Amino acid sequence: MVFDEASQVKPVDALGAIARGRQLVVVGDSKQLPPTSFFDALTGAGEEADEENVTADIQSILELCKARQMPERMLRWHYRSQHQSLIAPSNYLFYDDKLVIFPSPGGQEQLGLMYHHLPETHYERGTTRTNPLEAAGVAEAVLRHTRTTPQLTLGVVAFSQAQRQAVADALEKLRRQHPETEDFFNRHAHEPFFVKNLENVQGDERDVILISIGYGRTREGYLSMSFGPLNGEGGERRLNVLITRARQRCEVFTNLTADDLDLTRTQARGVAALKSFLHFAQHGILNQNQETGRAPESPFEEAVHRALTARGYTVQPQVGSQGFYIDLAVVDPAQPGRYVLGIECDGAMYHSARSARDRDRLRQQVLENVGWKLHRIWSTDWFRDPLRETERTVQAIEAARRLAVPDEAEESEMLGSEAAEGIAREEVPGGPAPLAEPYQVAQLPAAARQLEVHQHPMARLAGWAAQVVAIESPVHLDEVTRRITLATGATQVGARIRKSVAAAVRLAVNLRHIRQEGDFLWAPAMTAATVPVRNRSGLPTVSRKPGFVAPRSWPGPFRPSCSTALPWNGRP
Repeated sequence: MVFDEASQVKPVDALGAIARGRQLVVVGDSKQLPPTSFFDALTGAGEEADEENVTADIQSILELCKARQMPERMLRWHYRSQHQSLIAPSNYLFYDDKLVIFPSPGGQEQLGLMYHHLPETHYERGTTRTNPLEAAGVAEAVLRHTRTTPQLTLGVVAFSQAQRQAVADALEKLRRQHPETEDFFNRHAHEPFFVKNLENVQGDERDVILISIGYGRTREGYLSMSFGPLNGEGGERRLNVLITRARQRCEVFTNLTADDLDLTRTQARGVAALKSFLHFAQHGILNQNQETGRAPESPFEEAVHRALTARGYTVQPQVGSQGFYIDLAVVDPAQPGRYVLGIECDGAMYHSARSARDRDRLRQQVLENVGWKLHRIWSTDWFRDPLRETERTVQAIEAARRLAVPDEAEESEMLGSEAAEGIAREEVPGGPAPLAEPYQVAQLPAAARQLEVHQHPMARLAGWAAQVVAIESPVHLDEVTRRITLATGATQVGARIRKSVAAAVRLAVNLRHIRQEGDFLWAPAMTAATVPVRNRSGLPTVSRKPGFVAPRSWPGPFRPSCSTALPWNGRP
């Protein structure tokens, strides 16, 4: 008796046949989907089972055999994928790199995993729950396939039922416009063309698979860490099924990048697996960084961790990468799903290396090859002068952040376009002052009220921060935060708003649109000699605190703790 696809066979459906057989061979994959329980509620089979039924909590005959500790053997040769990139993510994520993968003789342009980034598309969260432009792009790719490679079988898989329907509708329109392509859709009777959603694709395989993720950033730039079935229990198994369906080519369509997925906002294993898959599709290397939750290995590492955290950085200890652990990894504040710098300490991991070659050359070489920027702190240097080593590390972090800013020209263009939305100057009413001009308050565009502060794209917030600084420089960070908060219609400045604005300011500083000195933000070309004396009498009381006047903006050698142009009831 042989059961194939045994992970999909319920014990109740198999036990009768097993009882009549003499030998049993069960073939399946515990990393793929269990039997569906969709119809159980309709038939009553999903009701509470008899307590004496030993198979009630076991989903498949495969799991039952494993629970009975029957002899098992892993079939390691992977025969389906004709290019190693089609199976490499699953091999790493689900099979502990135990699969034997054979190299492909074909070229990269025709075989393997391909990534199509569609940043101009938007996920309609809360309404249709689809990405219509992405669906249209997938439909066009189907027609392109019918013209260029009609000899290859084709399937389309969407992450949700709604996106599947959107792809099907878009394709139906194109097929009516191009009747000459109908021959392809009737050509492969043994493996016909299909459009399915994620949960209905197990057992299918085609020469080419097109994947429409659908979920992603909204038109306003907001990204929820919700990806339908991937967020549920066993979501990673659904992803494993999907990304192993293609024999020759798999193409992914999405408006997301791997760095968009912030794993601090979700514990779902399916989302973590999706992040690694997208990273491999984009860069050809597996994003194997994992926050292990392990504590620092030594008091030395703990001291470095405390020092950097006190300077405002988010630092994760013991981050795994390709079998190694990075002692400390600094999180990119602009993109929390990535690290800007790995910090190596000569602690437990360093001393556990078997040779000097391993710990001083190969380890760093491997990590740099997969994209890490590394900084070394020697324990002897740290204990002699921790302040100096902290400053060296901060400089390394900032240098790495400048290098890590993605598509700086593009970001600059975005900031410029945000500034072009229209910046208004509002003169604060107040009586004329003989030596001071009225303080001008920047007015941000009405579009700010469409979303909460943290829901706006980082580039947009950075652009608004630069607008405020251009009008009010030098201006305190708290004032910039207050301007953006009020522009969005919020009445209070909370921790989440402060964090979002601070990250946006750091981006604007990195792009050199503003200059930061302590808590004050300056226009890049402004100096202390060019700062005008301004009359703040028309500002709200909260904005007239002496601490909100930049110390370097005082004219002349005498710089009291408050401005002579600032109404003040006490003595300066």
